[in-house]
Amino acid sequence: MERRAQILEHALALFAKHGFDRTSVRMIAQHAGVAQGLLYNYFASKHELLEAIFLQSMQDVNESFARADACPDPLERIERLLRAVIAIVQQNRAFWKLSYSLRMQPDAFEELRGPIQTWVATIQQTLEGYLRSAAIPDPATEAAILFALIDGVAQHYVMNPDQYPIEAVIQTIAARYRQLSTSADRTMT
Repeated sequence: MERRAQILEHALALFAKHGFDRTSVRMIAQHAGVAQGLLYNYFASKHELLEAIFLQSMQDVNESFARADACPDPLERIERLLRAVIAIVQQNRAFWKLSYSLRMQPDAFEELRGPIQTWVATIQQTLEGYLRSAAIPDPATEAAILFALIDGVAQHYVMNPDQYPIEAVIQTIAARYRQLSTSADRTMT
């Protein structure tokens, strides 16, 4: 395993278990099996480690949007996005499980508030564009709903993948947006 990735994995595990504030750089280095000085060769601070974890989650989300964007049909794009999110969560389940735990520590992300707000706004705008192109009424509100649905589904799935009815949930969400689009088409004609 690449040393940098190994350090990130251990930092995330410790942040999730002990909390960001109660996890020291020394603890991370010991847990990762590296000298503290070597850890500083990769990350200047604990906050830089947290930022790297955030950037990794952004890469996963961007990858799921890239998979969805490859679909030309606006309604199919929504279902493709849902499937891409779940595929990425499956590939990186340990990361996402810990990441969701870390999210419940609002003080940990205080320094990243600006980038997180920008990132959330970008996701919201992308979803709104998907919904607008699918002729979904009130795409801004629906984008907020879809964002919450995707985030909630991913979180529930990552916490209990064997019991969560992921296929039925994806199909139900996709059907909801197909129905909204069809209803909108009927009212326009």
